[in-house]
Amino acid sequence: MIRTVSASQSSINEAVLELARSIAGHNDLQSLLSGVATSLRKVVNFEYLALTLHQPQGNRMQSYVLSSTSGSVKTHAMATLPVAEDPSGEVWSTQQPLVIPSLAKESRWPQLVKIMLGAGVRSIALIPLTAGENRLGTLGFGCLTPFEPSPAELEFLERVASEFAVAVDAHLAKQAAIRERDRLRVLFDITNALVSKLSIDELFPAISEQLSRVVKYDVAALLLKNEATGRLDVYALHFTGPNLFQPDPDGEASIDPEGRPSAEAIATGRPVVVSMDDLVRYPAVDRKRVEAAGARSGCSIPLLTPNRTLGTLELARTSDEPWTEDDVDFLVQVARQIAIAVENSLAYRELAEIKERLATEKLYLEDEIRFDQNIGNMVGEGPAFQAMLKSIQIVAPTDATVLILGETGTGKELVARAIHELSPRKNGSFVKVNCAAIPASLLESELFGHEKGAFTGALNQKIGRFELAHKGTLFLDEIGEMPLELQPKLLRAIQDQEFERVGGTRTIRTDVRFIVATNRDLKAMVEENRFRADLYYRLHVFPLTVPPLRERREDIPLLTRYFVQKYAQRMNRKIDTIPAAALEALSRYDWPGNIRELQNVIERSVILTSGNVLKVAMPEIMGKAGSLAPASRPLAPDQAAEREKILRVLKETKGVVGGPNGAAARLGLKRTTLQSRMRKYQITRQYH
Repeated sequence: MIRTVSASQSSINEAVLELARSIAGHNDLQSLLSGVATSLRKVVNFEYLALTLHQPQGNRMQSYVLSSTSGSVKTHAMATLPVAEDPSGEVWSTQQPLVIPSLAKESRWPQLVKIMLGAGVRSIALIPLTAGENRLGTLGFGCLTPFEPSPAELEFLERVASEFAVAVDAHLAKQAAIRERDRLRVLFDITNALVSKLSIDELFPAISEQLSRVVKYDVAALLLKNEATGRLDVYALHFTGPNLFQPDPDGEASIDPEGRPSAEAIATGRPVVVSMDDLVRYPAVDRKRVEAAGARSGCSIPLLTPNRTLGTLELARTSDEPWTEDDVDFLVQVARQIAIAVENSLAYRELAEIKERLATEKLYLEDEIRFDQNIGNMVGEGPAFQAMLKSIQIVAPTDATVLILGETGTGKELVARAIHELSPRKNGSFVKVNCAAIPASLLESELFGHEKGAFTGALNQKIGRFELAHKGTLFLDEIGEMPLELQPKLLRAIQDQEFERVGGTRTIRTDVRFIVATNRDLKAMVEENRFRADLYYRLHVFPLTVPPLRERREDIPLLTRYFVQKYAQRMNRKIDTIPAAALEALSRYDWPGNIRELQNVIERSVILTSGNVLKVAMPEIMGKAGSLAPASRPLAPDQAAEREKILRVLKETKGVVGGPNGAAARLGLKRTTLQSRMRKYQITRQYH
């Protein structure tokens, strides 16, 4: 294979000196090989010169071959082979030259022998390439004819290899230093990107652009775990060159990690490198799509933080270049920084959402407290409302009993709570009893409690509401429905602040502030002997009338807006417009159910509104397209006749509704029934 040229010793020495100068003048492997080949051809005939280096990653041998055919020179990299499958691996291991005078007779290393025979090589000589104690690989010579060199020739080639090894070692050390410098620079640039951008949409492409300078890849993706769905959201995507594929805008922006390399990386906390042949281990991967994109290998790096695994950094290559151990180690280092950036970005996004939500809630809150005279959840600014608030502020600091009068739905309970909150008892309990909602047979026990065995079913002692309200406020709603037989005991409890439990003999003393409310005319009930006069006058210490909504028309737009915002926020809706025509229609309506009716109408309207403009769901006051409905609608003949009859009787009684000579008695109706029909027929107070 190797035939030394007939030359004097002086010409050989001259060639060796030229070789040394040639090695010293080149910095990369190709030029080093080319320079060595030019110098050696003056004393040695060969067709191929090969440099094979040992790769610690996977314990493999990588060959770089310089071929010279018909005056042309070409350098190319051969396939990387395991040490055991490459003859250079044996030379690297044993540090002894290897000569194969006839490759056709060689049965070892069949894969490489087949490649060389296909290239026309018939014999080879492989010389160890060693610098000091650093075993680098081999320097190989190939010839197109069989030949076996002499010991002197081998000695000469070993001398050449020794000189060449120093240059290769220096080159590799320099390349390692350059690579380390570049990677440190990339880490520095990535750090700068991390502190300069908070949006991950901007951050990831900037990081990927820097990273691709030192680790070659064609596409990068950031997959983040979705704790709610268990899937991986495709959070960011970046191509270092042309787009290999276009994401489907109608497709899912998340994937199921099961059966994918990313799932293995997350589960183990370690990087996972895969080639096309490895994809059989991952059934969930769409191999056809991977092949269509031209990807040949990939790497999944887990994004680890001290507390959790956020997801994976996914990289793919379209070349057959292997992922070296250095590449993977560096990617793990970068992934740690990316994980910190992603965690900060997610926290930033969450804070931004909270900030936006708080800003929205602040608008609602500012609207609720816009009128600093308002108390609690009561909203209004009209003179009737402000007069009521002034009365609340006057009586609240005292311990006086308050009688709250007003129609159903006017907010009497809110008034009672406001009095309690403004009183010295605000740290005590606010206990409510609805006298109309509890059967008469149970009301006494509910108010005063009972002893064990006091009646059938009294299996245990029970504490009554009076005791629960000690040092606080007891609110008796619908006091007009209190049974006559219970009123004396209530009067005693109010006057003397003492009572006995049902079935008990021990007198219990309490310290309770009383607030009562009713929509009934208690004075008329006293006249009709349906309510005790002494209790009435005891309750009538500080009467406070809550005006009906029809007497607070100026507050209807404000209340409407308040309820719209309240229910829109609760239902996660955005309704920011209320048509002026709707507000006008709502303001003109008499609202027989008062604020409660308005509140229910607005809640229903918010539910039925699909856009950001409120659609009032009350056809009786709204015309088509939200225009104003007529102020009154034609009544049926029987209704019109009844209305006229009521008007006539009211005129005869001079507007008196209750009492033995009132309009209700003359019409044979209950007072509340007559009032309800008056509201139905829009008979305003000027008639009574």
